[in-house]
Amino acid sequence: MGVSDLLEDALRINSGSQARYELAIAREYAEMPPVSLEKQKVMQILVNLIRNAKQACAFAGPAGKILTLRIADDHGRVRIAVMDNGVGISAENLARIFVHGFTTKSDGHGFGLHSRANAAKEMGGSLHVHSDGPGKGATFTLELPYLATKISA
Repeated sequence: MGVSDLLEDALRINSGSQARYELAIAREYAEMPPVSLEKQKVMQILVNLIRNAKQACAFAGPAGKILTLRIADDHGRVRIAVMDNGVGISAENLARIFVHGFTTKSDGHGFGLHSRANAAKEMGGSLHVHSDGPGKGATFTLELPYLATKISA
């Protein structure tokens, strides 16, 4: 299964709320060879990141909500970025976003991003976040090493 297939599956899992949030999806997928990744762990991370991005856009206002998904090949490492133009993240919260129990959601428990960052580390990768601040959206980037798989003819 390709990386873009995983990302598309994660989108389908979240598809029920995409229309409700009036969210446009932009795809920026680099060509990738077939790769070997821990599908279940990667899928859990992607589903969580997409759900969080949708929620961030929901609080940003009624118009122009965009979720951008990007795949890049970086010499044996795949970078998957989930970018939103939602509520953004303050510098103070950026420093704590992956801490166990930290959440900005009234109904959140603060385990999601913490456990997803740990899963990325378990696979030899990392999960990073960037935001220029409140109202300026956020980008979560999952970076993982991969092994290209051979396709037999």
